[in-house]
Amino acid sequence: MLRTRTLATLALIGGSLLGLAAPVQAQTRPNIVVMGEDADEDSVPRGNRIFQRVITELSETMNLRGYNVYDETAVAMGITQANRVRRRDAELIEVARAVQNPPLDVVAVFQVYASASKSAYSDIVRPEVRIPGRLLNVRTGQSLGAFEVAGLQLPPLPQGCDRECLLERVGAEAKSIAADVASALTAKLDGVIAPRRGADAGASPNPLPNALPGAEPPPAAVAGGESCGGLPTAYVVRLNGFSPQEVQAAEEYMAAFRCYEHHRPVRSGGASAEYWYETRSDSARLGRNLRLMLEHMSAPGQVQFSGNTFVVSRVATR
Repeated sequence: MLRTRTLATLALIGGSLLGLAAPVQAQTRPNIVVMGEDADEDSVPRGNRIFQRVITELSETMNLRGYNVYDETAVAMGITQANRVRRRDAELIEVARAVQNPPLDVVAVFQVYASASKSAYSDIVRPEVRIPGRLLNVRTGQSLGAFEVAGLQLPPLPQGCDRECLLERVGAEAKSIAADVASALTAKLDGVIAPRRGADAGASPNPLPNALPGAEPPPAAVAGGESCGGLPTAYVVRLNGFSPQEVQAAEEYMAAFRCYEHHRPVRSGGASAEYWYETRSDSARLGRNLRLMLEHMSAPGQVQFSGNTFVVSRVATR
């Protein structure tokens, strides 16, 4: 009975539940923080002026490409020391995940290697700069792309170039190289969040299994082909206090949400279930859909969200 009601409800009110009746623009530009990994003793340490010019150029280039770029010190100074150096990537990822306001979606991690080498045949000294960068999904740890600029033949240093001269000359070259790295990384990120067609015209993007004969097709089928742009994001969705029939119904609802990618059961019990749920919707839309799901199931309950976890609890009543 519950299954029949669920499928009929999805067919008749799918537009409201799928977020198509009153669409809210999905987040298409993720929040980014640029962080430098300087654990390698051969890399340029955080605080060095070369490092600062690189991180500034990376942030500015991504900002001009339309991304929301946040300063690490500004958003994390309340939870970690702002002047730590020689940090490994594990620490950088933990800091990015710990920041709650604003929630960060992508961390751009880079390293700077700078040196100067003297020619074997003359007294000409050339600077050498290598900057590798990579993008990580903060919530899932998924690699979103990597790029490195190295091997460029840079202009030689002037004779008698002291430390001040070296820092300025190498810093200028590193800044130029950083712009190339940032352009490549943002191009990779553009490809990741590019709108994906929900379905071919006239076909439902999320067909419902065993749909009722003669049931009206959901508005999603009529509006087939609507694109879903945004960073593919994974959430943990936990269902607590539901009967096995309600868990099955909730799973069908979640698979019908707009911009749904796929899901996997992680744990299942008699009255609870846990899913790894991947979608191109942001957390606000997913939370709203989960609350609408409870309403359409006539199941009193609550939806809590923290980090990347949604907990949907059924409130038992007499």
